[in-house]
Amino acid sequence: MLKDLMQIQNYRLFLVNMTLLGMAVALSAPFLVIFMTETHGMTTAQYGIFMALVAIGGFTMNTIVGRLSDIVRFERKYIILIGLVMEIIAFSSYLIIGNVWLLAASYIIFAALGAPAMPQLYASARESINAYRSSIAVMANTVLRSTFSFGFLFGPLIGSLLLAGFGFKGLFSGTVITFTIVLILSLMIKPVKSKEVTTVQSTPVLLNEKAPNMLKNWKLLLPFIAFTMLHVGQWMYLLNMPLFVTQYLGRTEGAVGILASLCAGLEVPFMIFMGYMAGRISSKTLLIFGGILGAGYFLSIGVFNSFTAMLIGQVPLSIFLAILLGLGISYFQDLLPKFPGYASTMFANAMIIGQLLGNLLGGLASDIVGLENSFFLAGAFLTVAFILFCFTGNEVKEGVV
Repeated sequence: MLKDLMQIQNYRLFLVNMTLLGMAVALSAPFLVIFMTETHGMTTAQYGIFMALVAIGGFTMNTIVGRLSDIVRFERKYIILIGLVMEIIAFSSYLIIGNVWLLAASYIIFAALGAPAMPQLYASARESINAYRSSIAVMANTVLRSTFSFGFLFGPLIGSLLLAGFGFKGLFSGTVITFTIVLILSLMIKPVKSKEVTTVQSTPVLLNEKAPNMLKNWKLLLPFIAFTMLHVGQWMYLLNMPLFVTQYLGRTEGAVGILASLCAGLEVPFMIFMGYMAGRISSKTLLIFGGILGAGYFLSIGVFNSFTAMLIGQVPLSIFLAILLGLGISYFQDLLPKFPGYASTMFANAMIIGQLLGNLLGGLASDIVGLENSFFLAGAFLTVAFILFCFTGNEVKEGVV
């Protein structure tokens, strides 16, 4: 199977790019809340609002670019390149801007402009996969997404070393350099050459077709809401976990990196295994199973208040994330097989809205009920999500919903 995947055009390049992209994000992600709260004096609630504004900007850009990318003849590579440049500028803001409010404004603007890079990379990969053989799309997407998690395995560890050796300047410099490498490699993406279509088309693909309106289609809206709620719980956890470990449990920043890297390392084999299982069990069933595991882990944090319990809990957490992040993109692309850009954007926007609400609610929860109790609310969101999934239909393998 893996040998077959390597025959897909640009696939090896996509694997390398997703690995480095995961590493770029993971280098600083676990430490951003510490930097903004301890170095710049933001409260947890203010940081939640800050990240929510980043999410709103990213959602807006993703929605616009996602719809246009499927109906306008424009090579996706250039959208990816522009997005990566914007990400480089966004993270450079942490290095050159000292005023917290100017820094926040700069990051919000440029991170939003850079948001389409990842979903368009997925969409570009899906086009290459479909051009080769669409029947292997789930496994191909899962392996691709697992490389992103593979980057997360090393990102927090390298970030911890950079932070310990060079401080936050070293941390953000490493992030900028990694994004720059992805940018250079993305220049090598070649236009897709289909092996399945032998006739030459004289008109642009999908030029006269429009993606369905999610707000008017419950078969799209209900799973989108459920998927978003899974991300709300996840982001509430991601926001409060570093502060819970360092402030409540009294551990060092290195302990945060250990948890993040352990989870990412476990995600990779679980993600590949779930891609294999997706051919035998519906993605909806696996998403329900993952939601149950994730809810159980989040609830256990508030019950045990123990770093050891959190270490053990990385097993169910990694299975939950492997399903959520590994199968989510395929789930939406199978709902809308004719619109890979819009489907990938639905996946990305569910993550963004989940990030927005998760950061807002996570910050408020930690201020109102305390860090140790905020995880109960995260677990509650996952519980509601897997209940909603019970009322959705299975993904569609052929045609458009």
